[in-house]
Amino acid sequence: MNYKWEDSQKSCQIELLTPEEFQRLYAEKFPRSFKGNELEQIRFCKADRFYQRVSGTFAIPLKEDPSAEKIRFGYYLLEDTLIFIENNGEVRRILDEMQGYQMTDITSASLLLFDFMEYLIKDDMLYLQQYEEKLTQMEEMLLDGELKDFNRSLLEVRKDLSALSAYYEQLSDVGETLQQNAAELGDEQDKFLFGLYYERAERLYAMVQNLKEYSMQLREMHQTQIDIRQNEIMKILTVVTTIFMPLTLIAGWYGMNFKNMPELDAKYGYIVVSAICLAIVAVEVWIFRKKKWFE
Repeated sequence: MNYKWEDSQKSCQIELLTPEEFQRLYAEKFPRSFKGNELEQIRFCKADRFYQRVSGTFAIPLKEDPSAEKIRFGYYLLEDTLIFIENNGEVRRILDEMQGYQMTDITSASLLLFDFMEYLIKDDMLYLQQYEEKLTQMEEMLLDGELKDFNRSLLEVRKDLSALSAYYEQLSDVGETLQQNAAELGDEQDKFLFGLYYERAERLYAMVQNLKEYSMQLREMHQTQIDIRQNEIMKILTVVTTIFMPLTLIAGWYGMNFKNMPELDAKYGYIVVSAICLAIVAVEVWIFRKKKWFE
């Protein structure tokens, strides 16, 4: 299938081919043919230069779930033709969406690729702000003491951010490679535009890195709150243990029941010992309150 953008001077086209069609039409011209299941094995976005041509691959994370399956396809950039090699029609869907998109220069196949790549990330800054808002909500939950499923939610966000971080870093490398290719060909417009693309991808990558650092801070904050709760529990247990320690000593002492213990036969022995125990507890509580152990 071909896409064409035409003007009065020159026309460039985009070819959408399956691996089998590409093998039939261009196998002798290009060293890489994307045969068999090679498209499914694509893991990176990259650009390789050879003989004034550029070939590469795209692995685009789905915005609904960046850490899950990716959109995978290959491409070749010729002087007046941009070739995409795909199996599932995702590139065609993107090109259909681009029909109303403002193109930079339809007389250049390289700038058709630039517009395609630009379209892929045109709203990504707003998209990343959604992750920032989500992390902010999680921080508010932490401050409110809502810790249920926090680790699982944070892990899902970090997985998405890791996938996006790798994606934008790869796109910046692609932009840099295409900028170098344009410089070698002496095309100043292409060099300038792909340089801008490289810088934009770098900014997106930097924003993702900041979000990852934010998520790390939230994880540390969560761990701190867990430690504080554990310390509170340990403080309560310490207070209870301290209060009952002298009482346990008295109970063990008078539980020996030796024959000549005078308190065993004393008329008010039980009342006196009970009063001593209550006095000990009262003194301990007073000391704890003075040292602010109950706050």
